[in-house]
Amino acid sequence: MTTIANSTGVFATLQYSFDDPNSAVQTFSANTQAHLNTMPAFIESWQAQDIANNTVNGYFKNPVDAYVNTIITYSAAMRDAANTANSSNSAIDGIANVAISANTLAITANAFLAHTNRISGVTPFTGQDDTIPYYDTATGLGKSAIYVMNQTDGIVNSAPIMGSLTSILVGPQVYANANTITADSIILTQVIAGNVSNTTTNTQIAQIQTDLANINSHLSGRQSNDYTFYTNLKAFMANYNTVKKFSNMGETQTFLVENYIGTNKLLTRLNA
Repeated sequence: MTTIANSTGVFATLQYSFDDPNSAVQTFSANTQAHLNTMPAFIESWQAQDIANNTVNGYFKNPVDAYVNTIITYSAAMRDAANTANSSNSAIDGIANVAISANTLAITANAFLAHTNRISGVTPFTGQDDTIPYYDTATGLGKSAIYVMNQTDGIVNSAPIMGSLTSILVGPQVYANANTITADSIILTQVIAGNVSNTTTNTQIAQIQTDLANINSHLSGRQSNDYTFYTNLKAFMANYNTVKKFSNMGETQTFLVENYIGTNKLLTRLNA
């Protein structure tokens, strides 16, 4: 019998077409069927329906993508405008540096967008890359780490999971950065057009430089911290799995370790 309501059609996705001329496909015994009927539901109705309809997508969003795209758009525009102005009117002090800083920010923001797409689940982990955090890998390792770190360090919060995902937790700050660069782009346009005095120009160019550097530092810093935390989390879980195998060893493994393969270091720890 079916356990999950409104879920038929999943088996049909396999396109089973064998007519079984020799009766090789057996109906389970009553005991086996009874056992299956005791199992809790493995998926919910909506999950079964999505599987049956092959619509298992569109579940994740990047909460900061709109803000980051604004930063990408305006940093690239400021880079191009500053480069053009530097070529035609090098008398604007600092304009060449604005072009360099805006280009650096455009590169950083694009990398930040790709990173936040990965850790928000928009870009799925497909098994090729295990050196940088993805939603699935970071949350999987983090959930495992919570159990251990609760016992070792008394951790009672979600930091072991969230530590790899901080770049999607700073939406208000990224929004503020997007507003800053939007305003700076307007100011840069006015400066290049010569609509402000030289004294004001120097002050505004300096402020734009500072803003570009600060935004770049914020985005790159958060991404770098996510990478560092994830790298350390992976190393922790690898170390944990290495020492875990010496817990609850069976009789044979204990015999081997104590009499043949265990070093003094291991034996000292086991007998402490």
